[in-house]
Amino acid sequence: MRTQPHCRISARARKFAVVVNVVAILSPAWSFVCQRSLPARTPNRGVSFYRPILFSSVKDATETDEATFDELLADNFERSIQFLESHPTLNMTRDRFQRIFDAIEDRTRAAEEHASNTRMEQEVPMLSKSRVEMTQMYQALKDQGHLRLFGSINRDNMPASGSHTVRPSLLEEITLLSMRSLTPKPSNTLLYAGVAVATVEAILSITQGWDINLLFFASLIAALGDRILLNGAISETVAKTLSPETQPKITRHEAGHFLCAYLLGCPVEGYVLSAWAALQDPRFGNRGVSAGTSFFDQDLSNQIAKAEIKKSSIDRYSVIVMAGIAAEALNYGQADGGAGDELALISFLSNLNPSSKNPTWNDLAIRNQARYAVLNAILMLREYQECYDALVDALERGGTLGECIHAIENAGRTYKKEPLRKPLGYILEQPGETEEVWVTSLPTEGQKEESSDNEPDAIVDPEESLENLRSLATKRIKDLDDKLKEINS
Repeated sequence: MRTQPHCRISARARKFAVVVNVVAILSPAWSFVCQRSLPARTPNRGVSFYRPILFSSVKDATETDEATFDELLADNFERSIQFLESHPTLNMTRDRFQRIFDAIEDRTRAAEEHASNTRMEQEVPMLSKSRVEMTQMYQALKDQGHLRLFGSINRDNMPASGSHTVRPSLLEEITLLSMRSLTPKPSNTLLYAGVAVATVEAILSITQGWDINLLFFASLIAALGDRILLNGAISETVAKTLSPETQPKITRHEAGHFLCAYLLGCPVEGYVLSAWAALQDPRFGNRGVSAGTSFFDQDLSNQIAKAEIKKSSIDRYSVIVMAGIAAEALNYGQADGGAGDELALISFLSNLNPSSKNPTWNDLAIRNQARYAVLNAILMLREYQECYDALVDALERGGTLGECIHAIENAGRTYKKEPLRKPLGYILEQPGETEEVWVTSLPTEGQKEESSDNEPDAIVDPEESLENLRSLATKRIKDLDDKLKEINS
C-alpha cells in the first residue's frame, strides 16, 4: 500500500517522457528548446530530473538580482531602493554595503553643489530629492536587519523621559558632571598664535628696519584672506600644530554628533574633521565650519516647510546638536568646543518664536532645553559606549561613511547592544515638592515585576507611563488649588 503512490507517480512520469519524446521527434524547434533548458535525463528515475532545474533557477535568479541591484545603484538610485525593498534576500556583502553609502555621499554632495543654500540659519539641511531617497535607503536597510541600531531611540524610549524641566543641580546629579565641564570653554590657541606673530614682526622691524605698520597690515590681509578664501584652513593648521591635542578632541566631538543622529533615526550623509576637508565639500564649505557632521531629519524639514514643528522634532534636533559637548565632557572632563553648537541651538529655537511680546522660547526655556538635550546625549553615549569607541576609531582612520556605519553596527553586534526597551530613567514632579526628582523606574514597573514571575524585564508601555505622569500632574494641580482656596479663605 505504501508503494502505490510511488508507482503511480512513476507511471505518470513515464507517460510524460513518452509524450515529450514524440513531440521532440516531430518538432526540431521543440527539441532544440528541450536540449537547452533541460538537463540530461536518466531513464526510469521518475521525476527526479526536475530538482536540478529548480535549484539552478533560484541560484541564477539570485546572481541576476545582485547584478541588477548593482547596476541600479550606479545608474538609478531611486529604483535601487525599490529593488532592495522587494528583494529582502539580497546578499549584502561588505563591498555592496560600502557602495550604497558611497552613492549617498556622492548624491547629497552633488545636490548641495547644484542648489542654492536655503538652510534655516545654515544648520538644518534643505529638503531635496537626494536626501529623501537617502532616508528611504536607510529605512530599507533597517527593515531588512542591516542597520539594527539606526533609529533605535525615539520619543517613547528617550533615555531621560518624563518632565523636560532639568535643573542644573539635577543635571549634575544624574550625569556626575559639573555644569562647568558642560560649558564650552573658548580656546586661546589662536590668540597665542597672534601674539607670537606680532612678536616676530616686532623683532623683524627692530633688527631689519622693516616698517612695523606694513608688517601688521600684511598680516591682517593674510588672516582675512585665509578666512574668506580658505575657510580658515591655514589658521587651523597653525593652531593644531601648536596644540596637538586639538584634533583628537574634534574627532570625539563629531563622533558624538554622528552616533546620536544615527541612534535617533536621522540619516548621516557625511562628515569633515578639518577646514581643508570642509573647503572641498559643498555640504560644509558654504557654512564656514572647520569640522562638522551633516545629518538629515525629514520629519523636521517637512514640519519647517509647513511651519508646524512638533516638540519631539525639537527634542531630537536639540540632542544631536548638544551631543558634541556631551562627548567632550565625557572624554576629557571639559567641553572646549561646542560654542558654535550652542549658538546654533539658540538660533534654531529663537526662530521658532511667533511674532509676539512673550516668546515661547525665551532665555530660560532655551537654557532648560539645552540641559535636557545634553542630559539625553550623555545617557545615549554611555549606553552605547562600545559603538562610540568603534566610531571614533573609524573616524581617526579617515573612514568613509559606510565604514563608520559598519563600525557602529559591528560593535553593536559584538557587544550585544539592542535598541532601548524603555527609558533609562524618569524626571518626575513630586506633588507638594518644588523640585523634580530622578528615578530609574516608575512605581508601576515594580508592581509588574512582582506580579509576573514568568516575564522578566517587562517592557513599560509608554502610554501607561505618560498616564501616570498625567495623574501626578493632576494631583499636584489639585493640591495647589486647595492651598490657594485656604489662602483666599
